[in-house]
Amino acid sequence: MWAAGVPLVETTRGGCVESVHYGAIAVVDAQRGVKWSVGHASLMTFPRSSLKPLQLLALVAGGGIERFGLQPDELAVMAGSHGGEPMHVDRVLGILQKIDAPPSALACGVGTPLDSAAAAELMRAGSAATVLHNNCSGKHAGMLALARLLEAPLERYIDPDHPAQIAIRECLMDLLQVDAAELGVGIDGCSAPAYALPLRKMARGFAMLGDPPAASERWRAGLEAIGSAMRRHPELVGGSHGRVDTELMRLGRGLVAKSGAEGYFCVGRADGSGLALKILDGDPGARARGVATVMAVRRMDWIDDTDLAGRLSAFGPRQPIRNLAGRHTGEVRPAAALLGG
Repeated sequence: MWAAGVPLVETTRGGCVESVHYGAIAVVDAQRGVKWSVGHASLMTFPRSSLKPLQLLALVAGGGIERFGLQPDELAVMAGSHGGEPMHVDRVLGILQKIDAPPSALACGVGTPLDSAAAAELMRAGSAATVLHNNCSGKHAGMLALARLLEAPLERYIDPDHPAQIAIRECLMDLLQVDAAELGVGIDGCSAPAYALPLRKMARGFAMLGDPPAASERWRAGLEAIGSAMRRHPELVGGSHGRVDTELMRLGRGLVAKSGAEGYFCVGRADGSGLALKILDGDPGARARGVATVMAVRRMDWIDDTDLAGRLSAFGPRQPIRNLAGRHTGEVRPAAALLGG
């Protein structure tokens, strides 16, 4: 796998490079061709939560909005990896009420809020985190809704052979034009099925999310509803602060973005372009993906230097590293592959 990547992000100490994060990026254009890439554009790996907006498509295209009266804010939280803030928990509860399912039906497991302020507030209140605080509870509420839509049992809705999961898998294969040989199967951190796909295929998926008319007629309306909801409610996709995907969509530049675990990230654009990025070491310190993402979209001219200095300043291009005493020891910076013209 390492041979599939190139240096994307460096960390320095005393002016010298101390560590290097390798990765791969694929950018496709409206004609489905690879417009720009570093590393292997066909790298086969798991998009993890970057896949959520496309996993939601089976519900939306199947008539779930009309059947359950789902609103754009609810679509956004189902497509997101939310921070467990009250606004997120409230939306997930609202979805469950609409489909007549209790929180106990969620099979994603209890999760501490990703948002540090929300987690701290739970501690101050002496309250325990619940399954609703899990960042994947919105996705799972959507899967339960799909089970209801298909008149299938809610029990075991995350099993690969459940009608809801079969519908999701068939939707992904048709939308992304992959066959069984191109679809690796695993179990996600939230226990739902996870799928491995070529990097360029995920870039194409987000290109269609950004520009639904580029997709087949079968999926256009659903992609439009999901992409529009994400742009309209970016804070429900991620959180109120500190989330790269949320901040990219808050720019108002027509981008639709979604992060994924283990250093994955996808961005779609209204001109039919799409980007998929993978940090090969999984970015365990969460220091490489933000810099790599904002510099990649800057290299494509999807954002400008004003954006980097403003709303995106917390993610790139150069982030200081400080020790426990607060002393500046180095920085996180883009490698040469992200700086070229």
